[in-house]
Amino acid sequence: MKKSLCIGIFVLFAFMFSGCGTSTTSASSASVPTATNAPTPTPTAVPKTADQIVQALKQSLPIGDSFSYTADNDPNHLLGRPGQYISKVNWIDTTLTTTNTGADISVGDGGSIETFASLTDANARFTYIQGISRSSALFAEYEYQEGPYILRVSKAFTPDQAQAYDAAFKKAVG
Repeated sequence: MKKSLCIGIFVLFAFMFSGCGTSTTSASSASVPTATNAPTPTPTAVPKTADQIVQALKQSLPIGDSFSYTADNDPNHLLGRPGQYISKVNWIDTTLTTTNTGADISVGDGGSIETFASLTDANARFTYIQGISRSSALFAEYEYQEGPYILRVSKAFTPDQAQAYDAAFKKAVG
């Protein structure tokens, strides 16, 4: 699109200034590539959704119930908003005890996946949640980032259990 816009601006200026000065070159003799000569844009990869990643994690980890958020039921009111996650799922790890269900499932019950449209958005969110997590033991959790994907895992896990989630996460998004 930028190339077409530049070509259009060039043709406009060539036409406007073709009558100025003593040049004998006319605008019609200028070699202007047509839009059909423009390269076809390379399709970009569609990011995986949080649901797809959780389904992959279920293959090797004790994940039970999960809940997929929408823009209407996201308690943080971030899903789909500018610069925020584009999909989010929280799940229960069956080795942990909880009575939470549905939208009440929290990271502390197992974990969460958040996906982003860009690496910049994911980096900003990752920095933000790490700041909160490190601010107090009350908010502590394990966080991992792979490109535009963030994995958050319950602080109830041992470091080895959290690493198992990280390894499966890397495989799922890789």
